[in-house]
Formats: sequence, structure tokens, C-alpha cells
Amino acid sequence: MNWIQKKLQSFVEKAKQTFKKNRPSKADQANSSWINCPGCNQMQLREDLKKNFNVCKCQYHFDLDPKIRFDKLIFDDGYDLIPCPKYADPDPINFVINGKKAIDKYKNYQEKTGQESAILIAAGKMNGLKVVCAGYNFSFGASTISLRESEHLLAAMQYALDNKVDCFISFYCSGGMDVKNNLFSLHKGMSGVIMAMNEMKRKNILTVGVLSSKTTGGLFVDTFANDTLWSECKSSNNLLFSGKRVSAGVRSSDKEEMPEDYGEGAALTRNGMCDGYFENRLEIKDKLSTLIRVLLKKPEKEAKAESTSNVKVDIPAASAL
Repeated sequence: MNWIQKKLQSFVEKAKQTFKKNRPSKADQANSSWINCPGCNQMQLREDLKKNFNVCKCQYHFDLDPKIRFDKLIFDDGYDLIPCPKYADPDPINFVINGKKAIDKYKNYQEKTGQESAILIAAGKMNGLKVVCAGYNFSFGASTISLRESEHLLAAMQYALDNKVDCFISFYCSGGMDVKNNLFSLHKGMSGVIMAMNEMKRKNILTVGVLSSKTTGGLFVDTFANDTLWSECKSSNNLLFSGKRVSAGVRSSDKEEMPEDYGEGAALTRNGMCDGYFENRLEIKDKLSTLIRVLLKKPEKEAKAESTSNVKVDIPAASAL
């Protein structure tokens, strides 16, 4: 190694140390009172975002906890959670990586979020309509679908069939199938769920998908099995089979530039990959209710009459289809 290489290596090492010292850790960023908005590139107070259900002034939509969505934005007067089957195993092959058990990491996510699985599923009334809603929580391991999440979804769909609900709504936000679960995720999470959705259609239960945030991998396939698919907003949601950087690498080999709005709500609607987008997540409840009534040919008077009657929803023991 000559003196130029030594000087260069020394400079690189010093730069790395300086960058490492000045860059805040992930924990520091998560605990900070401020967050940078990717939409307008401005710093925003987390408290201000929470007051507006994680929607920035520029209309960029940050991820929203499914419990907050259910509590404040979807259901009329409370809801009943559909439990995850106890037999559903999130780690059927006892996966170990770098000496750490995958099941331990899964349990940490359970403690962090207070959820049984990465999907929070509830049954109740939405503007008088009987609905089952599945909300994906990205904070739970990027909402990757293991065998446990697949069984949870199947149990919820069985509940929808048994109770003849009006609609099954999925608020998608996921990194795709859990590769640690191997073929178990693909079998139950893709083919099994799609078969269950087709059964609901045969029983005249409407299936609606809402892209609430980035949705990639195997979930990319599941979304198209819905009767109708919508994006939560115009610009901050991504429906992609793979990430933008991977897709950009593929396109670069063809000497094609990536569109700026690639995978976003407006582009998806323009290209026919979804039926439309909402302006804001605050309007989803009313507009989605109207859409469901139109598609089911359900009069608004009937829906209002049902909403005034106090119907008790009993959750049976969850069972897979």
C-alpha cells in the first residue's frame, strides 16, 4: 500500500467515525419529538401529527396504528376483536438467525404492540353496516405474514361467513410474506386467503381493500382478490411487488427512468391497478359506506334503521376454513 492509499484510507476511517458520532440512533429518532415529513421535507411535531391522525399539512399520510383507526375513524359505537387461534404458530420451523430465535423476536413485537399478531381484526358497525375490518400494523415486524397471521385472517373470514356481514375491509400495510415461514406463509397467506375471499364473494359478502401504506411482496398479490381496491390518499401509499430501489435497478437496465409517482395512489388509479383514492383518511368511513351500499344495493334508510338497533356481536371460537 503506497502513501496515497494510506492517506485515503485514514481519511475514510475518520469520515466514518465523524458520521457515526453525529448521526442519531434509531432509538433516538423514534423517541424524538420531531419527525421529518417525506412529502414536504419539513420537520413536524409528532404531537401535531397525532392530533390529525398522522396526516401532515401537505397531506402526506404517515402509518396509523390500527387500534386508533378502529377507535376513532371506522366503527360507530365500539367493536369486538376477533381473536387469533391459539394453535396458530408464528414459527413452525423453529427458525434461528445469528444465534437468535425468531420466536423471541415475534414475542417482543407482541409486547411492544399489545397485539396477538401483526393484524388487528375487529367486527362491528360502520354507519350501520355490519363489517369486519383487518388492520395491518407495520410496527409489528413490518406486518410480514407468518403462518399465525394467515390463520388469524382465515378465522376472521370464517366469522364473516358465519355471521353474514355486509363487508370485509382490509387496511393493507405490509412488507409481504414472512420468508422464515417458508411455504407455510405462501400456502395459507396467499392461496388460502384468496380462496376464502372467493367464498365470501359467493355468499354476497363484499371484499374491499384499502392501501393504507406501503404494501409489497405477497400482499401485492392478495390485494387484487378484492372486489374493489382503493388507496388511502393520493401520494403517500405504495403498492409494489418490490421496493422502489430494486424496481429502479431493473428499469435502469432497460434505460428507462422511474416515474416520480411510481406506486402511489394517483398513479395506481391512472394505470388501472386500483379503483381510486381518497383525499384524506378522515373521509374514508363515510365515502366507503356509501360505496358499499351502492355495490350491495343496500338502501340508506335500511342502513340507518340497523344502526339505531343495538345489535350484539358474539364472537365464536375462531376456526380455520
